[in-house]
Amino acid sequence: MSARRSWTRWRATREAELAEEHGWLSLTGFAWLSAEPAGVPGLPGLWWADDEGAHVRADEGDELATDVGPVVGTAGADVAESGSLHWVRHGERVVELLRRGGRLAVRTRDPQAPARLAFTGVPTWDHDADWVRPATFTPTAGPAAVQVGTARDDLVQLARVVGTVDVDVAGVRHRLSAVPAGDGLALLFHDATNDVTSAPWRTVVTEAPDPEGNLVVDFNRAVNLPFAFSDHGTCPAPVSGNRIAVAVTAGEKRPERQPETPAKQPA
Repeated sequence: MSARRSWTRWRATREAELAEEHGWLSLTGFAWLSAEPAGVPGLPGLWWADDEGAHVRADEGDELATDVGPVVGTAGADVAESGSLHWVRHGERVVELLRRGGRLAVRTRDPQAPARLAFTGVPTWDHDADWVRPATFTPTAGPAAVQVGTARDDLVQLARVVGTVDVDVAGVRHRLSAVPAGDGLALLFHDATNDVTSAPWRTVVTEAPDPEGNLVVDFNRAVNLPFAFSDHGTCPAPVSGNRIAVAVTAGEKRPERQPETPAKQPA
């Protein structure tokens, strides 16, 4: 199969995943949980967090449910750092529980989200074989936790850096910190297209390096993180220094954002 045809098939899979019923295009709300029970915009019940995890208290008629049945009184759950859980349902919506920076939050995923209903695909640059670049991976002595910013002003996270990738772009050697991504590596990076034709940063995932550390970075597969589609992403920013000095005119461009409207209560 040609590289272009493989990329086209990969693009179709990528966009189908984005448009899933409760995929990244369905985000409509985000709220940090505090120790005091409080309402969450667009949702019934009272929500809070303590040392035992997250809790929700439902009144009669609130129509909240978990996998084990309707919420009668109080329900609780917890997740590990950087984890998430599709926890509570309200009609066709899902309330996701997540832990970021040691804090618990809930995020609403609604199939009727404007971004999902209006989705016709992500704009991209055309496939270009010149953006398939040989590279070399150098592992660190052990994973290093590096503090990074995120898509939210009120959140910092730790990136688990496992090594560096040296890749030549436009005749210039760039050294990018790499984090794990399945069996391969993820390179979050800034470049000269950011905030012009692309999102503020993107990521590209590679396959695992060979025993000598050789791998390929296919910038045609550079993608937007969820924050490019919604205000409700918690996406980590690139490690300091992960900046490519030229315009990476490959991969996904900045998507057109849809106005976000308050989540609707089911009839």
